[in-house]
Amino acid sequence: MVKTPLNLLCLPSVKGIDQVLKKFLFPINLVEGNFENLAFVFQKNKIKILYKNIDLKSFDFIWLSSFWDSRDLAYAVKLYLKKFKIASTYVEKSTSKLTDQMFCSLAGLPVPDTLFLGVKDITSSLKQIKTICDYPLIIKDTKGSRGLDSIYIKNESELVEKLKQFPNYRKFLFQKYIPNLYDWGVLVANGVVVSGEKSYPEIGEFRNNVCNGAKEVFISPNKIPVDIKEIAIRANNLLGLSWSRSDIIVDSNTQKPYLLEVNRMPGITLDTTEMDGAYKFLSDKLKNLEN
Repeated sequence: MVKTPLNLLCLPSVKGIDQVLKKFLFPINLVEGNFENLAFVFQKNKIKILYKNIDLKSFDFIWLSSFWDSRDLAYAVKLYLKKFKIASTYVEKSTSKLTDQMFCSLAGLPVPDTLFLGVKDITSSLKQIKTICDYPLIIKDTKGSRGLDSIYIKNESELVEKLKQFPNYRKFLFQKYIPNLYDWGVLVANGVVVSGEKSYPEIGEFRNNVCNGAKEVFISPNKIPVDIKEIAIRANNLLGLSWSRSDIIVDSNTQKPYLLEVNRMPGITLDTTEMDGAYKFLSDKLKNLEN
């Protein structure tokens, strides 16, 4: 029995949809959507996707489509809908920091409070950014790497100035800044932790990436805290990877760990446990070929 009326979100709207719906014998409430009016909220280990402040769980069916440059957004929406058993159309898989965030958040992994906005004019959402992330905060390109497209923002006025420099074709996450002394880089190969390091940033630098001057201190896998290893293994397995490095930051005030991202192509530092881990990973793969 069809629920009456049926609430339908067409995201993004399909030309002629209003005429198509006239063919149905029951009433349908149509919302013609677009990705610019979506907000992805990851806060206090809870997740919401809002369309003009309406949770997507409010709809009975979502006709979900995507273009090449919006496929990661559509796929992240699909993951949310699947979790909460909301009927929708099929969407091809595409990944970015946003889809990783969705995967990990839905699985209950600890991640910093984060906000993604589809709207291009971010200045209209300054209040929401402050509510979710507060200041200071970090801006990250959804497809950036090595911290090269990450920006530390001290306050709202600085954010407004930086927003003027953002190209429209890029997509960004706003993320609560976690005070820290270092972060963990935990290498996982075939589901096993094979190497770990602590990365200490340069004085005055918020990024813990080696390419940005951070100092690496390698730690034997058996000396990495159990909770840190568990986060890295869960993230690796959740994303269906056999080789990855999870970047995990520890709040210097609360000592709570947070998963920042999962790197699919981590660099290997010579004469370290990362070399041993890479060798073990490759040798296991070659053994499988022989068998």
